[in-house]
Amino acid sequence: MEINAVFDTESSKISDKIIFSCEGFDLTRDDITDLKKKKLISYVIEETLPHTIHCQILIFIENSTKAKIMFFNPKFVLPLEVFDEPFLNKNLIDRSQTNGWFWMEFTIPLHDKSIKLNFSLKI
Repeated sequence: MEINAVFDTESSKISDKIIFSCEGFDLTRDDITDLKKKKLISYVIEETLPHTIHCQILIFIENSTKAKIMFFNPKFVLPLEVFDEPFLNKNLIDRSQTNGWFWMEFTIPLHDKSIKLNFSLKI
């Protein structure tokens, strides 16, 4: 997985953290499978989701060694199949209901090579 993100000036000012964003990212079932294999996410059955979910991404730089990555889409409604397995889709259902839309997040070390993060400072 490769994410191209741009420094988000407004969000960074509001939160007092360094935040990068990516407006258009297609999260695939294969991406979700890879994230599960790397133990970055759990309790998500990718087969209950569409093959691709168009997302926005926020990347919060937590400190000099790790970042929190959030995938979200305020217009995407979870398919009914997701709720057929509420325990196996627990994290997906809980985070999406808490935020009011599709939401998936995890924390990674910045030096992690499993996800390529490309940051730019578009001014």
